[in-house]
Amino acid sequence: MNPLALDLNEQLSKSNPEVADMLSDLGKLMYYPKGILSQSAEAKSTQYNATIGMATYKDSKMYANTLNDIFDHLEPDEIFPYAPPQGLESLRDLWQQKTLKENPDLDAKDMTRPILTNALTHGLSLVGDMFVDSGDTLLLPTHNWGNYKLVYSTRHSAEIETYDIFDEAGHFTTENLVNTLENYNKEKVILILNYPNNPTGYTPTKDEVHTIVAAVKSLAERGTNVIALVDDAYYGLFYEDVYTQSLFTALTNLHLDNLLPIRLDGATKEFFAWGLRVGFISFGVGNDTTKQVLEAKIKGLIRSNISSGPLPSQSAVKYVLENHETFDKEIQHNINTLQARYEVTKSVVYDEKYTSYWQAYDFNSGYFMALQVKDVDPEQLRQHLINKYSIGIIALNSTDIRIAFSCVEKDDIPHVFDSIAKAIEDLKNQNK
Repeated sequence: MNPLALDLNEQLSKSNPEVADMLSDLGKLMYYPKGILSQSAEAKSTQYNATIGMATYKDSKMYANTLNDIFDHLEPDEIFPYAPPQGLESLRDLWQQKTLKENPDLDAKDMTRPILTNALTHGLSLVGDMFVDSGDTLLLPTHNWGNYKLVYSTRHSAEIETYDIFDEAGHFTTENLVNTLENYNKEKVILILNYPNNPTGYTPTKDEVHTIVAAVKSLAERGTNVIALVDDAYYGLFYEDVYTQSLFTALTNLHLDNLLPIRLDGATKEFFAWGLRVGFISFGVGNDTTKQVLEAKIKGLIRSNISSGPLPSQSAVKYVLENHETFDKEIQHNINTLQARYEVTKSVVYDEKYTSYWQAYDFNSGYFMALQVKDVDPEQLRQHLINKYSIGIIALNSTDIRIAFSCVEKDDIPHVFDSIAKAIEDLKNQNK
């Protein structure tokens, strides 16, 4: 094992032995190398810096004007150089300020500064590299984003266990999660909490969050090492009276040594900037040594994988955070548009004329809602909707479909659901 990794592991074992025990085999091996990047940083102030793989003129980076011309508000040095593996330091600070403003119950001393990821899937992968070994258990709700399985089961050979978050009537329930955690008896668990939930578009209320957090606390207090991964991809897209802070905040405030809250969030959905691929990973720990070790290991993982994220995207997000008054209004306009679509969707799907066709799952936030369709196969329905009605939906499993009201104009939503009902009727008649 590299001496730098040994040193980091020793520091972590002293500062937080519970988190040290959570590390995967790869996590234990990981370190941030004192190589080209470290040497380049030390040479930054020299007159002749011949360390890093970029081309420069005396006073600027070398670049092509045609490419530079598409970035009206950014300087060349905000576009063309490499970003550090951990991301622009100023952007990290700005994102943390945003996080603390939106989560008034969270204290800066109880979290690491956010580290840049190439959006949220990269963050999920980093968590897998850092903490998941073959045979570890990943707890997911039955309704979950399919990429979790690809990242943790296919890539890391984790064992996936699921629990229902809806009862037979389609209403959100915490009962099954509580029961699952009460009966969990292994030494380690990776628990993914994704709200607003993809694919169902549900965010818990304050009381439901209290129940979830209490169940996690009870499990940790019984001795299980709990890695609580909070996937906040759709954070801020709330349309009802729900818990509007991140679950990361409530879990971090438990201050339990063997509970490691991790937050993944980013500009992807929050800023309607999907292609920029700017995400963040934050750890809910207060010990300074633990913070430094976790950051060093994450930086090492990034360096050994993508090296660093794209600078133009980071600079763009930094720009709008620094010049946010107009930008905030634009984002709120988009959220208001989604809320209007949500309200129409809710008024349509619960219409009594559709009760023989589907049962809706509770939804109150995000991009999506899900239906349990009656007496038809979701995949057949999906194909029939494409071929006859020119409508695209997602078939989730053997009973459910997902509809993204986020990408349907408000006035078209009634037509879409009426067409889904007609398509179900078509298939029922075919099967008689």
